[in-house]
This record gives sequence, C-alpha cells and structure tokens, in this order.
Amino acid sequence: MSGEAGRTMHLSACPERPIGTTSAGKAANFVIASRLLASFAVLLLGSAPLPGWGGGGARAAERIAMVLAAEDYTHFKRSAIGAKRGEEIGDLLRARGFEVVVATNPANATARAALRDFAAKVATADVALAVLIGHGLSSVGQTFFVPSNASIDRSTDLLSRGLSVTNISQIVSKARAGGVCFLMTTPDFAKPIDGVDMRPHLEGQVVGNVATAFSNSTRIPISRMDAAAELAASEVIDLLRKQPGADLRQLINSCASQQGVVFGTPAAVGLATPPKAVGETEASGRKSAPEKTSTAPGDGDAALEALEKLLDPRQVRRIQQRLAQLGFYQGPIDAIIGVLTRDAIREYQKKNGAPETGYLTPEQLKALTTGPQ
Repeated sequence: MSGEAGRTMHLSACPERPIGTTSAGKAANFVIASRLLASFAVLLLGSAPLPGWGGGGARAAERIAMVLAAEDYTHFKRSAIGAKRGEEIGDLLRARGFEVVVATNPANATARAALRDFAAKVATADVALAVLIGHGLSSVGQTFFVPSNASIDRSTDLLSRGLSVTNISQIVSKARAGGVCFLMTTPDFAKPIDGVDMRPHLEGQVVGNVATAFSNSTRIPISRMDAAAELAASEVIDLLRKQPGADLRQLINSCASQQGVVFGTPAAVGLATPPKAVGETEASGRKSAPEKTSTAPGDGDAALEALEKLLDPRQVRRIQQRLAQLGFYQGPIDAIIGVLTRDAIREYQKKNGAPETGYLTPEQLKALTTGPQ
C-alpha cells in the first residue's frame, strides 16, 4: 500500500462489488492466490488429523460440529455477539448427539488448529456443521472469518490472517450432508481498506451437499449488520433449544433469518436428539463401557460447568500450566478449555481417585490455581 498512500479510500455501500478494488490485474492475482491457498488447505487439513481426534481406527462420528466464537478482538471493536453464545450453541448441539469442538476468542493459530481437528472427523460424519461467530470480511469472491488477534492492513492479509469460508465449506462437504452458519459482525477500521467488503461473497463456489448461510447480505445496511447477527444468533439458539424435531434446513434458514443470504440448498436432515443407547451388549452378553468422547456435562455437573464459566483467562491458563507440570496436559496454554484440557482434567481426577467428570470441583480448582509455581 506504500505506493497508494495518498489515495482516498472508502468503504462502499454498493452491494455489487468489493470496496475500492484496485485493478483487474491485482484482483485476478488475488483470486488465483486465494483459490490455490484454499485448495491446498483442504488437502493439508484433510490429511493431518491432530492428536485426540484420531484418524485411523477411531470411532466414526455420526454428527460432528465446530463452533468458532470470537468476541474480544485485539485490533477491532468487540463483536456484538458474545462468545458465550457460541458455547451455548455447542452445548445444544452436544445434546443433539453432535461431537463438538468449540473455540472461544480463538487466535489465528487456535482457530486453524480447531479447523484441523474438525477436518479430521468430517469424512466419517453423516452430518457436519460449522458455526462461525464474529467479524467477517470479504474480498474478490471470498469471505473470511476474522480470528481475535488478526490485524488487517490490506486485502491480501485475509489469506493468512483469516479463515476462508469457502475452505470451510469444502471441508464440510466431505460429510454426507452439511452446513455452515456465519453469524457475521462488522469490524471497525482506523482507516478504510482498499479491496475489502463487509458483505458475504461466495458466488460460484457453492458445494453440492453444503448450504452456507450468512446473517449478513447486500440487503442490510452496514449500520444494521451487527443487530441482524444478534437476532439471528437468538433464532438459532431458540430453534435448538425449543424445537426437538428441528432439521438442518431450519437451522440454516434461522442463521439467515434477518435478511441474510444462503448459498446452496440446505438438506432436510433431521437434527432430533438421538435415542440414548441403553448399554448395548457385546457378544459376551456384558454391557459395553461408554466411550469418554463427549465433553458435555452430565446433570450432576451443571453447577461445576457454571462455576467453570466464571473463571477468567488467567485462571484457565494457570490450570493448564499446572496440569502440564503434573504431566497430564500437552496442549497450548491458550485459556481455552477444549478437548485436550478436558481429557487432562479427567486424567488428573483419575490420578487423585476422584470421579472422572472432566469438570473441576471447587476443591480441585483451588488445588490447581494455588499450587506451587
């Protein structure tokens, strides 16, 4: 941008094109680069499952979901939708039989790690769903989810500092049916950025078995986009909470309910809560032990889950550090209680002869946060 420092740049309200596109040559180069990167990322993500999600002989997940919820941004205003809405959606999907990975306020590296985790399971799923909550930006045919630590100074920064919704849709397409829901809010810029649009772009990149919904569209003024995303988030949560027989088509339409837009045709795949297995018997006639793959709390853990949500990030990091010192945790110290942290808590509880719930009691919290440095 150094050669264009004197150019006046404006965020365009025009729905037909991105803001201040520079030249046909630069636009074409960006399209080529972004599509090559998306294709490479799909190959990379699809072939490199992370520990804890197991390719190989791991149990196939019938329903798999990823929720990325960014609220607290380093370089932009807060998102109008709280990260706790993402956690709530994750809990509601777990209750419907989904295996869910949730990342709240993810930095770029954390968001990409969550996407790798998700990609490692999607190919075996009947239904796959990606829910994105936070700021979104578009440039030359693609829309990007903006991680919490991203700084965007030029349109090409989106390639390395954002997550392509096109890429995510392609990953979801490996399941038999799937959807992407982007509850898309708008960042604020100290100065406008040439070639960046606030509205979703996905034309010509729709994958057959995936419907991609945005709470945002060309029909909504920029000043109303955050409010529309908030209302759509409430509709998605109400649907999952109050309609036991809801299907994927209804969820996708709820995501775009406030004059948003849907690319592709959502499948009418049922999302009803699957019946609970009553301990299926093995050949020996004994009941098989349940697998410890879900991170959803049981009825008796609701109070512990509520307590956990009161922890601030410093306390969560301290817990991860102590679990790592004790040899139970090998993940990043990122203040996110995800699959690896939950498993480490279970191992800690097992070692101490406590119930292996994955949710810390007040006594266990005290021991992990006030233990030796």
